[in-house]
This record gives sequence, C-alpha cells and structure tokens, in this order.
Amino acid sequence: MLRTLAALALVLLAACEGGAEKAKEIGKKIDNVADKLDTSEADTYLAQAKEAVAKQVEPSEACSWVKSAAAQNAAAAAKPSIEELRVLCTRTVPLMRATTAVKAAEAARAEQPQAPSLTECSSDTWAKEKVVLERDFPTEPLWIDLKARWAKVCPAM
Repeated sequence: MLRTLAALALVLLAACEGGAEKAKEIGKKIDNVADKLDTSEADTYLAQAKEAVAKQVEPSEACSWVKSAAAQNAAAAAKPSIEELRVLCTRTVPLMRATTAVKAAEAARAEQPQAPSLTECSSDTWAKEKVVLERDFPTEPLWIDLKARWAKVCPAM
C-alpha cells in the first residue's frame, strides 16, 4: 500500500514537471527498486530460516513471513526465494520436528528397553507432524524412514 502511494506520488510529480515519458521512466525506476526490496527481504528470510534449521531451531519468523501478504504480493524476482522458503517451512521443518520426536523415543527406548510403554511414544509433536507429512509428503524418503523407526520404537503407536 505504501509502495503504491509513493509510486503514485512520484509519477504525479513527474507528470507535472516533465510529461508522460518522465512519469513512465520514474515508474520503471520505482518498480526496479521495489523488486530489489522484495528480493532482498525474501533472501534475508530464507537465509535466516536455513541458518535456524541448521541449528535445529524453529524458523518461526521466516515461516510466518512466507504466509504473509508481503510474500504473496512480492515481485516476480523474489518468487524463487519465496518458493524455497515455503518448501523449507512446509516440508523441512515438519521433518525436523518428526526427527526430533523419533530421536527422543529412540533414546528413551535405549534407556528402558523392556518398558511396555514410553511417554515419548505419546508425543504430540509426532502426532501433529504425522498428519502433515502423511497428507503432504507421503512418499518423502526421510518420512518413510522416520515412520519405520517410530514403528520399531513405538510399535503400538
């Protein structure tokens, strides 16, 4: 909205000062600057998300941004970074959470190999991510591996 108002003001100013050609020229410059800003913002959030995932930390801010109107309305030049961020948030992050749940259950089973049940096998995180991953990525090799590991550690779950 602010971008549109600024562009309109500059175009009107140029139209008053130098005609339609000047207005078109300024309009193109505004679009180029806006494209660069959108791309920079998308690249920044993507880098932050990749860094967070590498540290096994939730990239909450970046994943919230990718769902925002700013991301939805970003310039075409920013779309590759936005799409990569969307994949990271919708596939990589749920896989990361599911992996954490499996590792916790495996660690608990290693400590208590004869226990009939484990608290970790009642993981809300696992249950939530299972729904998401089964729905959106049922053939993802890592997901298939995680399900097999879970079934081995938590056979009744």
